[in-house]
Amino acid sequence: MARKRKKRSKIPLVIVSAIFIFVLVKVAYRYLPVEVISTRTSFLESSVEGEFIVLRQEKAVAAPYKGRFIKIKSEGDRVAKGTVIGRLEITEGTSLEKKSSITIKAPIAGILSYETDGYEGLCAPETWLQLDLTKLDMLQNLDKEKMKEKNSDGFVEAGEYCYKIVDNLGDCYFYLYGSGAYPEKIKKGNRVKICLDKNNENINGKIIEISRYQGEYGILIDALDCSTVYQSRKIKGEVISYKYEGVVLPEKVLVNKDGQDGVYLYKNGWVNWKETKKTAQFDGKVVLEGLEDNAWVIADPNLVIEGERVFHLNR
Repeated sequence: MARKRKKRSKIPLVIVSAIFIFVLVKVAYRYLPVEVISTRTSFLESSVEGEFIVLRQEKAVAAPYKGRFIKIKSEGDRVAKGTVIGRLEITEGTSLEKKSSITIKAPIAGILSYETDGYEGLCAPETWLQLDLTKLDMLQNLDKEKMKEKNSDGFVEAGEYCYKIVDNLGDCYFYLYGSGAYPEKIKKGNRVKICLDKNNENINGKIIEISRYQGEYGILIDALDCSTVYQSRKIKGEVISYKYEGVVLPEKVLVNKDGQDGVYLYKNGWVNWKETKKTAQFDGKVVLEGLEDNAWVIADPNLVIEGERVFHLNR
């Protein structure tokens, strides 16, 4: 008679499987996956973008009579006081018949421009600190196509501007008008840098006046080393009030441990604590000193503790 085989128990197999899974989980937990950020020295700037109104001392010349203005000098010419800029052929009534002709001369020395825009009356130095924003808004809505048409055919009304002379040796100011929250880091008397989108030009400046009212603000900047005479009244750019150099990182990586700022570094699979010095923090970023380039900072310090084994997910 055949001997009946004894049924093998599955309990030891279950126990072995459980131990294997436990060990696997423990090993995986010890090597926590983390995201890291490579360090490098760079700059963090505190800036305000906008459109500048360029202000220089200007002298606009109006036609004394109705007529046709004939240009002699070219746009952008440097002229001396008394230079003949053009001739005005005077007409009367509705007749276009030439009656007489007079010469129109430059009242001051400077750069000639035929691009009058209505701002000339606001460009006297004594008015720069009290600019009338209502007038500025009205001027922004001027019909530019109509102005171009007048300049192209040459006919002007009595009292209408024919051209202007820009004092290229006098002071140059940039007026920045904005709305919303005022950039608190910009203060009267501060030295700033003006960066213009056009030609990437950088100009040193000093803030000489600030006006704030009901969600709007105006910043008047003395351009200390501006030698260019701009054909455009308005130029886009930004005001840089502060520029910090160091390792720039997201502010979430910063940890305060026992009163000392620092970060957690990934090094050879381990979490290491590194003390640092914070030089600036704004706009969601922080500038740190005391870190070498090409180190690996753990992006989320809340996931790790010092001395823990980890591996990084990104390269």
